[in-house]
Amino acid sequence: MSNWTENRFGGFSTTGLLGQFGIGLLLGAVWSPCVGPTLGAASLLASQGRDLGVVALTMLLFGVGAALPLLLLGTVSREVLMRWRDRIMGLGKRLKAALGLILVVTGVTIVLGYEKVLEIGLVNASPAWLTDLTTRI
Repeated sequence: MSNWTENRFGGFSTTGLLGQFGIGLLLGAVWSPCVGPTLGAASLLASQGRDLGVVALTMLLFGVGAALPLLLLGTVSREVLMRWRDRIMGLGKRLKAALGLILVVTGVTIVLGYEKVLEIGLVNASPAWLTDLTTRI
C-alpha cells in the first residue's frame, strides 16, 4: 500500500512526520468544501458576538463528530482490517450483484414503459412536503 500511495502522489512518501503532515493537508483539501458552511456560519456568529454559547457548542460538537471517525480509523489496526478483508470483499461482491440486478430491473421497467406508473405510485404515496420539495424547480 505504501508503494501505491508513493507512486500515486508522485514519489511523495506517506511515512514519517512529514508524510503524515502531507496526508493531513490532503485530507484538509478534500474536507474543506464539506466543513466550510458549518464552520463559516459558526465563525460569523462568533465574530458578531452573538449566541457565543451556541457557537461554542456547535464548534465543540462539530469537532467531536469530525474527530471520532478519524480516531476510529486511526485505532483500527492493519491486522484487524486484514482479518475482515475476506468478509468485506464477499459483502462487496453481493452488493455489486444486488445493484446490478436493480439496474437490470430498472432498465426493463423503462423499456416496457412502466416507469411512469411506478413514478405516479411513488408520488401518490409520498408526503406532500416531499413532493413539493422535489418538484419546486
